[in-house]
Amino acid sequence: MADEDAGAELARLRAEVARLRAAADARDEARGGARADARGDAGPGGGRWRAVLAPLLIGLGCLLAIPATAAVWLDSVVTDTDRYVETVGPLARDPDVQRAVTNRVSDRVAQELDVPSVVREASDALANQGAGPRVTSTLADLAGPIGGAVDGWVHDQVGTVVASDRFADVWSQANRAAHQAVLTALTGDTQNGAVQVEGNTVSIQLAPIVDDVKQRLADAGFSRASSIPSADVQLTLFQSDDVEKAQGALRLLDRLGTWLPVVALALIAAGVIVARGRRRALIGAGIGLAAAMLLLGAALTIARPVYLTALPPSVDDAAAGAVFDQIVSLLRTSLRMVLAVGLVVALVAWLTGPSPQAVAVRRGVGRLGSVGSAWGWRDSAAAARLREHKRPAQVAVLVVAVVVFVFWNYPNAAVVLGILLVAGVLLAALELVTGQAARSGPPAARPS
Repeated sequence: MADEDAGAELARLRAEVARLRAAADARDEARGGARADARGDAGPGGGRWRAVLAPLLIGLGCLLAIPATAAVWLDSVVTDTDRYVETVGPLARDPDVQRAVTNRVSDRVAQELDVPSVVREASDALANQGAGPRVTSTLADLAGPIGGAVDGWVHDQVGTVVASDRFADVWSQANRAAHQAVLTALTGDTQNGAVQVEGNTVSIQLAPIVDDVKQRLADAGFSRASSIPSADVQLTLFQSDDVEKAQGALRLLDRLGTWLPVVALALIAAGVIVARGRRRALIGAGIGLAAAMLLLGAALTIARPVYLTALPPSVDDAAAGAVFDQIVSLLRTSLRMVLAVGLVVALVAWLTGPSPQAVAVRRGVGRLGSVGSAWGWRDSAAAARLREHKRPAQVAVLVVAVVVFVFWNYPNAAVVLGILLVAGVLLAALELVTGQAARSGPPAARPS
């Protein structure tokens, strides 16, 4: 009975010792974080100028992140023909775009055919050959219905072409020419004949699509289609009194596109370095970067109706909206990625701070090390060496993650999520392996 009481008391004492050690470790972490912040506040050259300069640099860097993100999108999508065609390629299957192209091409082909005039000419020819007035009058009266029937048939044939797989190739070819219109809007260069910028209007030629439809009609047995001349069919992309202003702004953005992201990051980094409290500055930088991306998203939302309003009434609003959404889709993806990075940076900086909530989270992660202690990982020589260089290892993981993100060619949301997950797993593994080695406790009592 005495042995059982002694064993229970020993277990209670061990639990109490473990609890006190955990509380002491938590206090040590909190004090260490507070001391680190204090060292940052009282760093060399500390003074009021640092309290003013740091937020100024960070705020300016976050504001520059808006045009920097747009410049990266401009350089990777708008000025890259292959990337542009890849971006707008899915529009060949968009119902609104298919309907707009079908209507535009059908109207022009019907105008060139002018079936009612052909019927009236046939009526006059019959009259000249001695046909009775009843025949010629009846034929003339049928000019409208015949023209409507032919126009409907032509519309169906054009719709078949637009809905086919063949149209995807025609669409890609047309958009390679259309891409020059975007470059023209940026540079003002009008040397490409497929693109015309006249006054306040940017338009492209649809002649390749009309030629393809002509061949389709001829193959279907409508021989008159082969006599249709190469039609000068234009599709208006943009019409606004501010085209010249937009050209100047976008040319400047295109020229500064290489340097804007570097300058923005350098300003944010400089602000964090000179800040009196670097951890708090890093949290502010992450939140500021996320807020800047929210502003960019709001600007895109406002720009859409402005773009649609600038188009003439003859342009299909639904199709124009689909084109706008597809072209800026990668810009929206980019701003969401930067927003996510900003929030992750702020979260990581907060988790390394001395607040009770952050300490509690770190203690929860640290409990993973009990597995390593039980299996002997934390007591190994490799774990000891890694423990001595734990902070450089953590920094290395973060640096590698940033480098992979920066140099990844056109990263999407899945790539960013994968980078964050891998970095998180590696940091958790470091915590698992490099926690404090198992402390020696009182020897376990052996039952007699």
